[in-house]
Amino acid sequence: MHKRNLLLLGFALVVAAQLAVPAWMIVEREWTLRDGQVFKFKTRPIDPSDAFRGRYVWLGLEPNPVKVPDVSPWSYHQKAFAVLAADTNGFAIVERLAREAPAGQAAVPVRVSWTDTKKGEVHINWTGLDRLYMTEKKAPAAEDAYHAHSRRTNSTCHVTVRVRGTRAVIENLFIENQPIHDWLKTHPAGK
Repeated sequence: MHKRNLLLLGFALVVAAQLAVPAWMIVEREWTLRDGQVFKFKTRPIDPSDAFRGRYVWLGLEPNPVKVPDVSPWSYHQKAFAVLAADTNGFAIVERLAREAPAGQAAVPVRVSWTDTKKGEVHINWTGLDRLYMTEKKAPAAEDAYHAHSRRTNSTCHVTVRVRGTRAVIENLFIENQPIHDWLKTHPAGK
């Protein structure tokens, strides 16, 4: 009977550990949404042929590329931190790229995509901030709306991102300054 109790205790600990990891991920995400600093990001047009996979809208965030004094320390797929600030219009700007997470500053983890030595620019991928998950029913209409309103000549889209330390979570997508869920209610698909 003693051996059986030890097996049950071991099983219970394994189950608790498996539940603790996703629970902690949810808690961190909700904590960031509640307490994180809000940054508005402009969006940019993306290739519409590969813009939607599953139940999310694939987003292209700006600023990209980032001006740096020297591109030589940066290489493909290198992890970096985009230290954020806001411009006079309230949109996010990258003050600088850092190799390590800066203490006490809002910074988003990014990956180096490529560098342009002539222009002194580093092109980055906004790791984890390139998709907005939605319900299966609303995602196709949201994708269509995003593409129609994120053209180079007339972009009326932006996203808000909550940043707490180096944790970043997309809060909402806005079209014509309306949250996407509200915009979809006032602009039903196919009408």
